Amino acid sequence: MRNDLKSPPPEFLPAALGAVRRASRPLALLAIGAGLLLAACGGGGDTGGPGTSGATLSGTVVKGPVGGAAVTAFAVANGTKAAQLGTAATDAQGRFTMTLGSHTGPVMIEAIGGTYTDEATGATMTMQAGSVMTAVMPAVDAGAAADVQVTPLTSMAQARAQSMPGGMTAANVGTANSELGGYFSVGDLLHTMPMNPLVQGSGAAATQEMKNYGMTIAAMSQYAAMIGMTTSSSGVVTAMMRDASDGVMNGMSGSTAVSMSGMGGMMGGSLAPSAGTADLADAMSRFVSSGMNRSGVALADMQALMDRLRLSDGQLSGTGTGTTSGMLTGRAFMGTMSGGTIGAFAVQNGQVGAMIASAALDSTGSFSLPLGSYTGPMMLRVSGASYADEATGSRMTMLPRDVLTAGIPAAAAGMSDIQVTPLTSMAELRAQAMTGGSSAENIAAANSAVATYFSCGDLLTTAPMDPSAVGSGSSADANSRNYGMSIAAMSQYAQMIGMTTSSGIVTVMMDDASDGVMNGMMGTTPISMTGMGGMMGGGGMMQPTVGTSGLATAMTTFVGDTSVNRSGVTMADMQPLVDQLARSNGVIQ
Repeated sequence: MRNDLKSPPPEFLPAALGAVRRASRPLALLAIGAGLLLAACGGGGDTGGPGTSGATLSGTVVKGPVGGAAVTAFAVANGTKAAQLGTAATDAQGRFTMTLGSHTGPVMIEAIGGTYTDEATGATMTMQAGSVMTAVMPAVDAGAAADVQVTPLTSMAQARAQSMPGGMTAANVGTANSELGGYFSVGDLLHTMPMNPLVQGSGAAATQEMKNYGMTIAAMSQYAAMIGMTTSSSGVVTAMMRDASDGVMNGMSGSTAVSMSGMGGMMGGSLAPSAGTADLADAMSRFVSSGMNRSGVALADMQALMDRLRLSDGQLSGTGTGTTSGMLTGRAFMGTMSGGTIGAFAVQNGQVGAMIASAALDSTGSFSLPLGSYTGPMMLRVSGASYADEATGSRMTMLPRDVLTAGIPAAAAGMSDIQVTPLTSMAELRAQAMTGGSSAENIAAANSAVATYFSCGDLLTTAPMDPSAVGSGSSADANSRNYGMSIAAMSQYAQMIGMTTSSGIVTVMMDDASDGVMNGMMGTTPISMTGMGGMMGGGGMMQPTVGTSGLATAMTTFVGDTSVNRSGVTMADMQPLVDQLARSNGVIQ
């Protein structure tokens, strides 16, 4: 997923980190349209109805981009599909946007109809009557915006969640999305963009997860062609949804064989027991080797996933978060957070690797991740969450390119109260950039160095004070106060420079910290602020003093504003840290 860094000279650090950053921010490539599936254009019209201001739901319907599909979002109540929230039509790139009103909680999305280019044949096909693609999100908050993928894989996960005891609860949704993501080696089904293998050279800019996602969808089209689905390969999605619903890819839904009668022009028969395992691997191999694959992705790139499918017994549990034993618990904090997804990834030989588990954040930002028997270094990654911005008090949603991360030197079942914050994010990217990458030693050293820089004790186990909570300072020690006020200062600085979404400040702070010096540079390259947090402009650069005197000034401003700082903490409490930042040369050590 990234390069190993072997003590690059400073002038080469930005290039070396280009691959590294994909492990922590897989959606940072959202704006690169030429080699990927999506173009940067708007979606179909919003028909959410009168009085539906509130959460905005945007996304893409992908079986190849599906144009002209009717997309409907539904509330989920008591684990089942409930009231309609909004509708939209997809544009030619499969994009849609709608408003959801004041709904909070799980949301199910259905896409019906439309046309797409079949990957295996290149033919333009219509989603057949009776075929539907779906996705289900664990949580959407009022006022939040979410960018989601609706694909054959999200459809299988939705069918799986619906069939679990209790139906589509937030917990079941998180588990089902994780199970299917784990099965196909895609970390976040809802927010990872599938690579479009029909686009020339698209593999060059795609992460391994994007390749896995796109090639799995293409393999389903190839499988449909191999078994004689002549009119529409969308029928294979319906069959795969039924197969996945019971948690085992074996051609059965419970004890009943999945019928193929009427699927894509087929006259009868049942889905083969190996359709979702060895047969799908064979279809992937055939597609990757065909002339329809214009991505530049080779068999060697896909061998690991094909081998996994060939050797699989079809069990979805155990490949993602199938086991509920061995829990790791904690909280994500950038102001109170909710919704979105947190994933846990194994770290091997200094590199971020396979996803171990994922879950939804609850309404307080808390999470619980089942690790099974995994021990060793780990990276946690949060994306798509909403949060209470501390400087403005408004509710914001992380932009697609922004994430929070944390590196754990030695994760183990039973760990609790792990924090994932802007400061752990800075330390995690710093560790990736060190010689040897994210080794246990580097993760521990980076966490310690960033904690020392902000005088906040242990980044992973110290709970940041929430300065928006009335009187929170009275029970907080100095480490907790410094931690919370450092995060608030970042929010304040984002407001001061005109960021409309303050999660962008975390992204640039991560970049700034990666080389070990807070000076507005990655190595010798200034960090661009264009597009960060909604900023426009013609390529403005991060100021060299942002992480030093800039944060000190922002912290002073925030602490003195009692309309947002309700903690009771005063400037006298924060003066040592303010002075430390103001005098700092920016070196993290």
